[in-house]
Amino acid sequence: MHAWHNIRLTVGQHSGPDDGLCLMEAVALFAGERHGDWPACVCPVLIEFGRVLNDAMPNHWRTDLLLPLVPVLVGTRDPQSASCGIESTGLERKRATALLEWCVNVVEREAGGGEEAELRVRGALADAAEALRSGQAQHAARNAATALAWAVKAAADRELAASLRAGKSPQAAAQAATSICLAIWRDAVAAYQGVAAPQPAASAPSMRLAVVA
Repeated sequence: MHAWHNIRLTVGQHSGPDDGLCLMEAVALFAGERHGDWPACVCPVLIEFGRVLNDAMPNHWRTDLLLPLVPVLVGTRDPQSASCGIESTGLERKRATALLEWCVNVVEREAGGGEEAELRVRGALADAAEALRSGQAQHAARNAATALAWAVKAAADRELAASLRAGKSPQAAAQAATSICLAIWRDAVAAYQGVAAPQPAASAPSMRLAVVA
């Protein structure tokens, strides 16, 4: 029996639970599956987005924010999903669309950070939108999560610069930037959990996208 209260989620893949666990490896362990970061019980879209969340999130927040998602993710795989997970189902496209739209809203709200971060954000969003138009929901989710990670950095850069211009001490400016990052990560986890929630069978996926140019 694994001591769940002792688990600390870490970056990347691991050879086994004793070597560490990422979010998806923790889900596989919880579900009684063979060790790995591609649990059969989880929607491929949620796997791709969750893997980036796990690796992009700072060490000091990762476990507290992501570990509670483990039981939520179990059983989210669409029964209609192909065994290889490449050809997306309607539910997978719906989830990828919802995640991408949420990320676009974050970018619109948090725009104005460092130039490199902004360019990477917009490039990842464009790639995500193109993947979704091509029916590649997994790729769309991965690129949307990548855009989110860069958007967090852009927001931190913007807040740090604004705080310093306002005359705050470097320590206070850094704290303000950290608070912005934590707020976005918390919102991202809540949005991700909402997308993972059971979906009404009659609900049709919305394909409305407004990627920031």
